[in-house]
Amino acid sequence: MEYKVITVNDSIGPVGAEISGVDLSQPLSAGIKDELHAAWLRHRVLFFRQQDLAPKQLARFAANFGELDIYPFIDAVNSHPNVIPIIKEPDAQLNFGGAWHVDTTYLERPPKATILYGVEVPNQGGDTLFADATSAYQTLSNGIRSMLESNSGIYTAKIVHGSHGSYTEPASRDSLGSAYTGDAEKAELEVDHPLIRTHSETGNKSIYCSLPHTHRIKGWTREESLPLFKFLTKLIVQEQFVTRFKWQKGSVAMWDNRCVFHNAMNDYHGEKRHMLRVIVKGDRPV
Repeated sequence: MEYKVITVNDSIGPVGAEISGVDLSQPLSAGIKDELHAAWLRHRVLFFRQQDLAPKQLARFAANFGELDIYPFIDAVNSHPNVIPIIKEPDAQLNFGGAWHVDTTYLERPPKATILYGVEVPNQGGDTLFADATSAYQTLSNGIRSMLESNSGIYTAKIVHGSHGSYTEPASRDSLGSAYTGDAEKAELEVDHPLIRTHSETGNKSIYCSLPHTHRIKGWTREESLPLFKFLTKLIVQEQFVTRFKWQKGSVAMWDNRCVFHNAMNDYHGEKRHMLRVIVKGDRPV
């Protein structure tokens, strides 16, 4: 579409575009919302700079794109029930989201969008990598596409948040801070979703399964499934599909969880990183 208000710069990398010409702290007109939505569907990740957002303003911006959801493993900030803090203190070792994944695919209705806002960022490091799972899917052979599309996956939070998950060791919980609640019982729940997801708005197909959140292919063991998950992850993270976003204070990233993987880099030991995050509820994957 022709953009009349916003400016779209897609030179940042293989996926995503930087947007200027809009103040996200203010209510958005119908025209701006339409332009942002169109740009988001086209570029899959939108980046904004020099925004000044309180939690309520961040949530109001996110609500332009659908019903807000509750993240089950981190307590929300006091001022808004849908905004969670993601904080890594200077002495923490583990960071939140430090592996290639799609957000909360273990929910029956996973989020279609995640919006992340930089409150305090390190001087160096702490970038987020984004990968285009649609373009990666298009490079697969017809044979493996057919196999993946004829199977589904068992998605669960237990690999990360379960009683033996990577975030539930005492040292890990300390690193993730007091807002991290965990919930081993809730984390054990499983849901059946496609391995290849069809986008509900564009109709494009994307790789959807990930190592942190997909326990196994339905009817297979985890040991049988892991080599395929590792192969797909190796494909997705190739340079031709990945954009690296350098955070600044006041930066915002909004990505499409139906077709984008991401990975938060953990390379800023000794510095603090403080982010706010909101998720927008999506449809059940098909």
